[in-house]
Amino acid sequence: MSAQVYPKWTELPNLDLYLDQVLLYVNQISQQAGVANDKGLTASMINNYVKHGHIDKPVKKKYNRRQLARLIVITSLKNVFSIQEISQTLAILTQDNHSQIMYDNFVACMNGEKSENIPAVVVSACQTLKLYQQTHQLVLELQGESRNES
Repeated sequence: MSAQVYPKWTELPNLDLYLDQVLLYVNQISQQAGVANDKGLTASMINNYVKHGHIDKPVKKKYNRRQLARLIVITSLKNVFSIQEISQTLAILTQDNHSQIMYDNFVACMNGEKSENIPAVVVSACQTLKLYQQTHQLVLELQGESRNES
């Protein structure tokens, strides 16, 4: 996995995106990040996240940088944590309107950058996700070995 997979806040698109553009963008990042067992983000998933308050409603059918960042984090962590757990944690971390700081902390952690100011919960979530991905990769390798032996 390359070091810089997740885009920082300032690297996210500066314009608001339509649903199909959001899906393309987030799924491309997930694919580059090697998110294990991921079938990708779908329109119905986003609609459910909006319906249940996990992300804000789009304005004039467009999604802004904050919503995009939140979708990237949710998509990355959804194989390891429940959507409810992710949403509750994000709500706590962004309650003081620090979405940009918290997103950049997540990105720094996932991209393997050193930073002393990352909250322990973010570091722990990143480590959990990385271990999950590593375990998934090891299982795939074992399955490949057992197929080669048969």
